[in-house]
Amino acid sequence: MKHHRILAVAVSALALATGAPAGAAELVTYSWTTTSQGFGNNVGQPSLATFQVALSAVQSGRIELSDIQNIQLAYPGLSLDSFVASSGGLENAAFVDPNTGAFIFNNLNQGLSVVGYEGGLFSLSFLSITIGNPYSPFGQPLNSVADQFNALKNGGPFAGFPTAGFWTARFPDPTPRVPEPSSWALMLAGFGILGWAARRSERAFVSYG
Repeated sequence: MKHHRILAVAVSALALATGAPAGAAELVTYSWTTTSQGFGNNVGQPSLATFQVALSAVQSGRIELSDIQNIQLAYPGLSLDSFVASSGGLENAAFVDPNTGAFIFNNLNQGLSVVGYEGGLFSLSFLSITIGNPYSPFGQPLNSVADQFNALKNGGPFAGFPTAGFWTARFPDPTPRVPEPSSWALMLAGFGILGWAARRSERAFVSYG
């Protein structure tokens, strides 16, 4: 019965090794698409706008202000170097469809934004894009989401009006996770134990068969 116990230990080791996750929490990446640049003397649109949120937050249906990370923003004519997430309502959150990641309306106190500044935080040159905004560009309350962007250059308008666009969620690939190096070592040790136990079992069969 001894080799049966060894086999059980080896199988347990293999299960731990192959089931151990590698890396940090899985992230959902949001990317911006402009649908309207508006009108004015400085019409333009973001050339890059992405941020990430933990998959677990998206699956909960609610993205908190503190959940937003890895903000990347770019806009023609602005050299953005500082990035921050901001709240547009008392909820300090935006709401999403857990299955698609699309932003949805929940109440008029929702809404977040991502902001990129040129020359340090809170300068007068910046790009801001709303996230889950429940108001029209004219400030009218809606029962839907109407995201938009705005840009200033040295305090002056640097984008058209009214602008519009939407965020698209890209979920992490559902590929098997690669075990950590320590897990690989444990797995190899498990295979060694299995081989040793099999040889012991074979010798016992030959001796007593």
